[in-house]
Amino acid sequence: MFGGKYEGVSQGGRAGGTEKYDQIERKTINLQYILMIFGIASMLIALANFSICVWIRFDLDFWEWILEIEWYRYWNCTYVVMIAMFLTAFNSGLMVYGIFSENRFIILLTLILRCLLWCLTLAGAVIICVYGVEESDILTHELDVLFKGLISRWDEDERAARVMRMIQEYIGCCGASGNRDDYYHMGKVIPPECRHPVTGNNYGWGCHQTLAYWLEPWTACLAGISLFFTATDPFVVMSNIKLRRLMLKLQDS
Repeated sequence: MFGGKYEGVSQGGRAGGTEKYDQIERKTINLQYILMIFGIASMLIALANFSICVWIRFDLDFWEWILEIEWYRYWNCTYVVMIAMFLTAFNSGLMVYGIFSENRFIILLTLILRCLLWCLTLAGAVIICVYGVEESDILTHELDVLFKGLISRWDEDERAARVMRMIQEYIGCCGASGNRDDYYHMGKVIPPECRHPVTGNNYGWGCHQTLAYWLEPWTACLAGISLFFTATDPFVVMSNIKLRRLMLKLQDS
């Protein structure tokens, strides 16, 4: 499999009693196996994360909420992660092919692409956290303004009332940052969806915080895998550089 490209040279090295050449060859083959296994695993992990992005984009409940409230921020963040994961999967597959074919040009190309993808992957992880975790003041403020707008249009806009009812019932929340007081202050009747279906008590937390919390599992998965790639890519780059040097030494031997 590996090392066949250098087989003729290797025989000559052995005939001349060159033990150093054999050591370089063994190191090269071992590194090829390690990088190929990691490349295949990276490709599968990236495709899995890409699939999660697709699922988030087309999840029926979330899809309807996004369209009704016209809040596309989280979708836009997942697009960045989606593109980064697709390109990472492609680059990992290309790296595996380059290592298998022992093509130093393809390996160099994947190194350059990996450095560029490192920046894109890190950017995706950062923005998905900014607009996808409960502790984000940017996200909660944006959702607070959004939900207060829906409540203010409650009596005039049936679609605003409908989507607000859906969200409150599905994730278990009431109003925006002011909770049920948001309805009082705007002269609206508190809807039954603000009450717990078993206890009958009003939910004690607003939808701006609850929806942000509801997004966190998706965000944790997307950001976690993205950060995994940003943490491992430097080691992959260094290993590929080392592999190219070893392959060059074998050719020059």
